[in-house]
Amino acid sequence: MTATTASLRDTRSGFALTETLVALLLGLIASAAAAAAFHAGLLAYRTIVDVILLEERGQRALAIIGALVRQAGWPNMAPQAGPPVIAGRDNCGQPQVGPTPACGRGGPNGSDAVLIRFSGSGSRADPSLADGSMVDCSGSPVAAQWAGKLAPDYIATNLLYIATDADGEPQLMCRYPARRQGRIDGNGWTSGALVRGAEAMQLRYGIDANGDGRPDAFLTATELQAQPNAAWQGVVAIQVALRLRGQQPDFPALTTGLPPGPNRALADLGATSPARPARMRRTFATTIRLRNPPPCKETLC
Repeated sequence: MTATTASLRDTRSGFALTETLVALLLGLIASAAAAAAFHAGLLAYRTIVDVILLEERGQRALAIIGALVRQAGWPNMAPQAGPPVIAGRDNCGQPQVGPTPACGRGGPNGSDAVLIRFSGSGSRADPSLADGSMVDCSGSPVAAQWAGKLAPDYIATNLLYIATDADGEPQLMCRYPARRQGRIDGNGWTSGALVRGAEAMQLRYGIDANGDGRPDAFLTATELQAQPNAAWQGVVAIQVALRLRGQQPDFPALTTGLPPGPNRALADLGATSPARPARMRRTFATTIRLRNPPPCKETLC
């Protein structure tokens, strides 16, 4: 075997150093491209999920508030004169149930709080046993009567507000009557989270000043409190504006919302600055009309 034949055989049996380095470099480039494509795909997927969850949470929050407001003032066995069916406070944190919400401090991001009162519906045989047609913010049915006794006014009082959880996440909260063996007993209150990520809520109250059943102006709770005590009895509609934030912490501050319009609560919401950390945010707004007429006139309340 000649030297030339041996040299050819050695060349065909392996790679030179330069070829090896080039192959490694091409492999690294391909791996980096694959990692970048995977990261981009993952980021796009997480963005889509965050957008969908924001939409779902926002619509769910508006649906819950809308259902409660439309039940406001349902009388059943309640007296004709009593506390207002709707009562709110501006910039209200740690609220407590009362004729109007009693606030322990300012609300997160200046958020408002609102009380909504209504009665329930029970069976003919036992009015304290709910028939399921009326529910409170916990999703539990509300009966026409407290367990074992008549209620002094409306059976259910639901208090909506914004609070921060132990992990720092803001959420839409509701305080509702406590239950014993599935029935409201009129002793104490229970608080529960409705929608996570709700960091701000602004409310305006539509007042019917001329008695035609239509709102003539949308006022803040502070403006209503400056009027006579019966002013809350003239509320016929509520404007609601919510700002929710996404769950992904690594997004730049991106806010999507609604165009300017007649909803003054939305304008109030826009006046507050988004809190940290940087999250995707979206605003939701609606106007809800009360279905049930005021239980009394100003001269009777």
